[in-house]
Amino acid sequence: MTRLTGLMTAVLAHGLFYGCAFIQQSLPGLAMTDAEMVGVLHSFSEEEVEAAELARRTSTTSDVQAFAGRVLNEHRQLAQQNERLARQLHITPREPALASELKATHQQAMHDLEGKVGSDFDRAYVEYEIARHVQAFGLMETAAESEATRPLRQELIRTGPDLLSHLSAARALERRLVAKDDQSESP
Repeated sequence: MTRLTGLMTAVLAHGLFYGCAFIQQSLPGLAMTDAEMVGVLHSFSEEEVEAAELARRTSTTSDVQAFAGRVLNEHRQLAQQNERLARQLHITPREPALASELKATHQQAMHDLEGKVGSDFDRAYVEYEIARHVQAFGLMETAAESEATRPLRQELIRTGPDLLSHLSAARALERRLVAKDDQSESP
């Protein structure tokens, strides 16, 4: 049942990201301001750091801990880059409604993760990371296509490969965890 709840949360958040992107493309007047886009980037990085810190404390699997360490370090760097970007653009990041909704989804996922241990935690954390990075990449890609401010557009484009790299690593880790579970179930 908890796996279904996690999947439902991921699907809801996925729909939220892509729904927002569709609305922004269809109704340009509803597009986020630069301050709001930087606010979303900031929130995403903060939430990734929080999840990675939990994984480093909770997981007993060296592969998961190593992945979480990578995510932790790289999202801290992304947060610093976002702060520099905000200073360069002379803006104060603001969280739009999208960031608030994503934060609520993240907090629910963190609550769910905190209730798990062992391989259940590892699988749930990796599934969460996959869903988050798919969502973030979709948002960054859509925002970069419509962004008028050159430095922000460049940052969104530059961030894309980092997100895809995390996504690829998380999917590879997921395959290893599934194979490990399959081996432990074999007679």
